[in-house]
Amino acid sequence: MRARLRSIVLPALLALGGCAPDSIILTPAPAMPETSLGAPATLSGELALPQGSGPFPAVVLAHGCNGERNTERAWGPTLRSWGYATFIIDSFRGRGIEEVCTNGRTLVPLQRLPDAYGALRLLAAHARIDPERIALMGFSHGGALTLLAATAWAKETFAPAGQPAFRAFFPFYPNCNAEFPERRRVSAPVRIHTGEADDWTPAKPCAELAAALKDSGQDVAISVYPGAHHAFDQARGYVYLPNVGNGAGCFPRVPGILGLLPSGAASGGPPTCVKRGATIAGNPQAAADARRNLRVQLDDLMK
Repeated sequence: MRARLRSIVLPALLALGGCAPDSIILTPAPAMPETSLGAPATLSGELALPQGSGPFPAVVLAHGCNGERNTERAWGPTLRSWGYATFIIDSFRGRGIEEVCTNGRTLVPLQRLPDAYGALRLLAAHARIDPERIALMGFSHGGALTLLAATAWAKETFAPAGQPAFRAFFPFYPNCNAEFPERRRVSAPVRIHTGEADDWTPAKPCAELAAALKDSGQDVAISVYPGAHHAFDQARGYVYLPNVGNGAGCFPRVPGILGLLPSGAASGGPPTCVKRGATIAGNPQAAADARRNLRVQLDDLMK
């Protein structure tokens, strides 16, 4: 079953309407920090349920910098065959954005936090979704969003005591380069998946982050797939993208998570560490290994 769900970000989800079989009115989200995460926008998402009557565990899917083009094809049928409902958020269309691969400052992952937590609250109110078993899984730009959403700060800000919370987080090839205090504490298990040969969001910073968090007692682990490039589970063939922004050589250190927000149009453009060009390449072996690993992780963390 598929249903088109519409939601309002002000800057967090407040209401839903449309052609879904259920009409859900959500209570306002907690007040946001004074620093704005973005202008209000009407966003959409697509809910698909597996066979059966439910209530089902669910996975919220967050697309990459090119928008929702390959996520459903790559993961939707697989997740539903395992018994998970899927909810794909379209973070771009409602904001009038086509892509942010060539200009990452148009919308940074931090500004998508209301999208993810709004989807969580929406799903938790759905009669056929188990509110205690909802995970967030994101890819590239959406993978960075997933890592940020996993911080205890994000949960405390968007889902304080008594509000629905994500059960687990699954970032695929996120950018792990930034350092800020809130990154040191997560609210639920995190399982990172990335490619050893990724030249856009390199594996090494993610492996170092995962090791540091694990050493501090956080429930974080990483799977690095040998020879795999960026988008190894979604790309078709080997493609070099000459015009995309590439921050692989940027290692920002900011005093707080809100320092990751763009500093404004007058800032003079992207930092000099941002280069142009990156590789995406499908890797059937890595994709199969990721599906196998993810299923084990879901079965363990979402039971």
